[in-house]
Amino acid sequence: MRQWFVGLVLSCAASVAATSVVGCGSTGAYTWVQDVPAAGQGEKDFTIRDTDTVNVRVYQQDAITTQQRVRPDGKIVVPLAGEFVARGKKPKDLGKEIEEKLKGVLVTPVVTVSVEQLAQVAVSVVGQVRNAGAYNMEPGASVLHALASAGGLNDYASEEKIFVLRRSLPQRVRFRFSDLRNGDKAAIGFGLQSGDVVVVE
Repeated sequence: MRQWFVGLVLSCAASVAATSVVGCGSTGAYTWVQDVPAAGQGEKDFTIRDTDTVNVRVYQQDAITTQQRVRPDGKIVVPLAGEFVARGKKPKDLGKEIEEKLKGVLVTPVVTVSVEQLAQVAVSVVGQVRNAGAYNMEPGASVLHALASAGGLNDYASEEKIFVLRRSLPQRVRFRFSDLRNGDKAAIGFGLQSGDVVVVE
């Protein structure tokens, strides 16, 4: 999957740089954003990432309750419970794991984990934009936010051919600039994730 993704990014970037007409139409299939199931945006699908700030609350145990930023190695430390890998886990699952560890210290511990501050999202914008590059976006940022960070579309851009490449999706996701500008629910509601590449042909 990773080789496919890297190859697709390089192919698109090279094709966009070479011509504003052909674009990267030969690099594979795409799916319109309106046809992409809404997933990964809700609490039930959310997973903790490096540099997120998490709050671990232990009921009636203020000395154990802690708030800290997830380290670059993906871990946090909870007093009396020790070190835990937070990266990639749902807050609820991490809370259960901490509860299990605290059972040797407390009677029926109750732990809740929440994310107080989300890490920024690293997104690349390439192709027919005024300032292609890598940008750190706020969590939940849309494709329109990414395009704005890159200075908007240039004079050679096709407003009908805006794509997002994501490792976890089998196909490119296609957008129309008019949908983004007019607040189309599916287009605006597609939240960018770290590692996404926005390609404008």
